[in-house]
Amino acid sequence: MYNGMIIKQLLKERNLKTSDLLGAIGSQKANSLTQLTHGNPTVVRIEKVADFFSCSMDVFFERSVVFTPYMGSVIGNGNSVGNINSGRERELMTQVDSMKMLLDEKDKRIKALEEMIDLLKKK
Repeated sequence: MYNGMIIKQLLKERNLKTSDLLGAIGSQKANSLTQLTHGNPTVVRIEKVADFFSCSMDVFFERSVVFTPYMGSVIGNGNSVGNINSGRERELMTQVDSMKMLLDEKDKRIKALEEMIDLLKKK
């Protein structure tokens, strides 16, 4: 839910003047701050206010869900990977395939070394 009182709080915390804010958003009307803090401003106005304070527009909303930006998600149990949601799917799948090939090669080497150990023990 939108909480315009955060605007007043930011003005006070940062020792800024209301007139500076109103000038930055292109409004010089005396009642504009009241409209911003108690009204239902447009996204365009909130964006200008956020730019003025150099903060996210999300700051002006009280939300129970915390927004966490991410590029994608990988769902799996640590042993298998599935449902990759990313713009880099092809790159990630190539890396997974490369890792599988490396593991296969290591398994072959381990098996060969174990066979050598068995042969040396027999001699």
